[in-house]
Amino acid sequence: MNQGTTSFARYRPQGRSVWTAKELSDRSDWVFRLPERTLQEIDDCLARVKARGLAWDAVRSDNFPLVSLNGDLDEIRKEIATGRGFIVIRGLPAQKYDLDDLKRIYWGIGAHFGRAEAQSHEGDRLGDIIDLSDEQPDIFRRRGYHSPGAQLAHTDASDIVSMLSITMAKTGGASRLASAHAVHNLLLDHCPMLLEVLYEGFFLRGTDGDAKEAGYDLVSRHRVPIYEHADGWLNCFYVPGYIRRPVLSGLVQLSPKEEAALQALNAFANHPEIMTNMYLEPGDMQFLNNRTVLHGRAAFEDHPEKERRRHLLRLWLDVSDWPKMSKTQDYQSAEVRRRWEENARRSKALA
Repeated sequence: MNQGTTSFARYRPQGRSVWTAKELSDRSDWVFRLPERTLQEIDDCLARVKARGLAWDAVRSDNFPLVSLNGDLDEIRKEIATGRGFIVIRGLPAQKYDLDDLKRIYWGIGAHFGRAEAQSHEGDRLGDIIDLSDEQPDIFRRRGYHSPGAQLAHTDASDIVSMLSITMAKTGGASRLASAHAVHNLLLDHCPMLLEVLYEGFFLRGTDGDAKEAGYDLVSRHRVPIYEHADGWLNCFYVPGYIRRPVLSGLVQLSPKEEAALQALNAFANHPEIMTNMYLEPGDMQFLNNRTVLHGRAAFEDHPEKERRRHLLRLWLDVSDWPKMSKTQDYQSAEVRRRWEENARRSKALA
């Protein structure tokens, strides 16, 4: 076990963060619909920042205040931090705005939840989730969100991950969420020795470009735990591709027990009674706790034309008042993301 953590055998998360798709099937309280007064306020905020000539990445919470949502935002932030862990904000008429204005609005709303961080070595603080496999065929260089088809349950490297839907797939492509705490408890009940393997962790390999630009080792020097309990929080960090990349490149070999642990985690996390499905329609904004909620994507059929493909904007948000993950588990730390941002800015200035 990692020093300073609580043994998996002595810790069992409880409360609102432990839920299943079956339990949510007849509920809709995870949706917050924007009231008309807020839609008008969004238009007013947008007009002001455009009148000042501000680009989307210059929008801040103070120049996009959303006064009409003050009390609601407090409750939403609390629900994401220590409640169910996710919320969908619905009602933004996406078709009303061009892409630049959607970015200003989304960035302004996101600023009320945390600070946007770089999502790769390209410094993309506002990421585009779209299939680019025809342009980026190398799996060691391509990020998962630029790949086609279904994605298993996983987390990202931030406190909050958020997505704004712009264009839906031709068919399919539902957003899929599972409680990492519920999965933990199922593993604890049914195969505790495999859960111990997840606490011990795995050697990881991110993309080659991300490692080079941030100056970290191609393969992690130590095992990175999938589950770790620290500072009163049970944190989950699980990126299947990062575990498989060093295996595919012949740098790491998984034991049968490690393979079994990953299979058990995937079986529980992706089970239809555990993982809920939701379609994000254009204008829907999903915010989720990246430490307590696993997310994935159902298979889909997309349009061949790039401009018609399934497209979402994504934010990785750092929340200053949340307890920090340990250095052992925080594989792509805030420091790494800062280097990505600075290096990308420097390269752009030299271009």
